[in-house]
Amino acid sequence: MSDGTEPTPKTADPAAWKPDDLGRSRRWRHDFTGSELAELLALAREDRQDEPRKALGQPLLASQMAVTARELKSGLGFRVLRGLPTRDLDQREVVRAFSALNRRLGDAVEQSGGEKLAHVRAETENRGLGFRATGALPFHADPEDVIGFLCLRPALKGGTRRFASAATVHDILATEHPEALHVLTQPFHVALQHPHPDHGHPWTRLPFLSIRDGVFNACAYPVHIRRAQKLAGVPELTEAQNRALDVFNAVADEAAVSLKLQAGDIEYFNNHVVLHARTPFADDGSGRHLLRVWLSIAGFRPLHPDHPIRLKRRMKGGDAGG
Repeated sequence: MSDGTEPTPKTADPAAWKPDDLGRSRRWRHDFTGSELAELLALAREDRQDEPRKALGQPLLASQMAVTARELKSGLGFRVLRGLPTRDLDQREVVRAFSALNRRLGDAVEQSGGEKLAHVRAETENRGLGFRATGALPFHADPEDVIGFLCLRPALKGGTRRFASAATVHDILATEHPEALHVLTQPFHVALQHPHPDHGHPWTRLPFLSIRDGVFNACAYPVHIRRAQKLAGVPELTEAQNRALDVFNAVADEAAVSLKLQAGDIEYFNNHVVLHARTPFADDGSGRHLLRVWLSIAGFRPLHPDHPIRLKRRMKGGDAGG
């Protein structure tokens, strides 16, 4: 490298897939079978107090979600489940069905909007939350182990989902843009929802991309990095940092695949290895509407000591092992 630093090694992560790999395999997607749907709809239509008892008798659903959990943790890092008949269910039943699937993966936690189940749709009073606006979103991950989306209604035009392997982006950068990768492996200031338990500031410092003890992690939080720029004590991003973030987004776009969600489609992403983005869409009154959940999963992946997940667990007195 031109600055004399050692070259950054490439990842050895199974989530380092390329778009062509997805065309050769169907492991990343699953269409619900009639029997699986029968089990899921039974949960959706049961009284909430009966759900724990009923969930014990869902062997096919349990098996399919076990496959999804393995793929998220140690496989490609994402999975798409298709075929939930949302048009035949009221919204309360849809929420029950989605929640039943989510509970088989992890624990739902509070999101940036303050709720555990967020509605992703255009809102005039969006409080600066990108998921409630109509503009494009850059490639990013959310600061929790897994993010899940259920499509209730797609946009008539635009709003296409884009996703890419952060590990693949890392490896492309290592070969084609080593200077940018070197910058991205250094700490960035990242805004937090709550003050850091050690120094009280509403920010922490994390490398955007890293390989720590042989484990790859992406802390791809450009929105939180930009948000931190407004906080006291946070230095202005350097020209090199801004350029590296732009290069990262451009490479992610080249390595990404597009997916047009249909009503009843469900996506799960491992936020530590997979990036997602969205093209702009028109709020034409049809009401593009997704449900979003953040899932915390014990022992999911070793993380940086100052990662928001570990900090939240410390503040709650829980396991900080990440």
